[in-house]
Amino acid sequence: MRQLILLSVVAFLAACQTVAYEGNENSPYYLIPTGSTLTLTRTVTIPAEQVAVYLQGGEVVPAGQINQYYPHCKFELIHRRDTGQTVQPDDFEIIKVVQEIDHSAALDGLQLAQMSAGIGINVGMDSGGASQQTYSTRLMLRSAKQPDVYLLTCGQWAYPSEGQHVSIMEIRKVLGKIFTLQLAPHKS
Repeated sequence: MRQLILLSVVAFLAACQTVAYEGNENSPYYLIPTGSTLTLTRTVTIPAEQVAVYLQGGEVVPAGQINQYYPHCKFELIHRRDTGQTVQPDDFEIIKVVQEIDHSAALDGLQLAQMSAGIGINVGMDSGGASQQTYSTRLMLRSAKQPDVYLLTCGQWAYPSEGQHVSIMEIRKVLGKIFTLQLAPHKS
């Protein structure tokens, strides 16, 4: 009898796996599948001495004007140049997707930072105060035509008790008409 109950519990828990999130673009638990395509629809210029541009609300926004508490993305190149760099419209294959939680806390004007992967396990210094966490989703990109393009990171700040990763739908809103995102089917 005990084995039957245990087997029933295990079967119930197995049925509760993340399969329910698959296909729900509003869920922060539904990851963009590898093999998906991020398409740049217009030319983007990376300013001199920088490696990235920031996006929020469907527009390219200066880094200092990003509202960290709302979904935003950072589109990055590998190399910094002393002149501006132009990224042409292109299809970028998403070769890897990682969700991370970055921690930071203010302590007497000193900024402490640490990082973890997974579901918010905090390993590091305890400042005794509330910390901010950046819930980020990193999309590693590949293009044969533009090999210097390598990363799109999307995320938002939140307190640990309130935070979650941005959903695919939120990422699409951040990218606006500058990028389109075509999801590959999940591999079984």
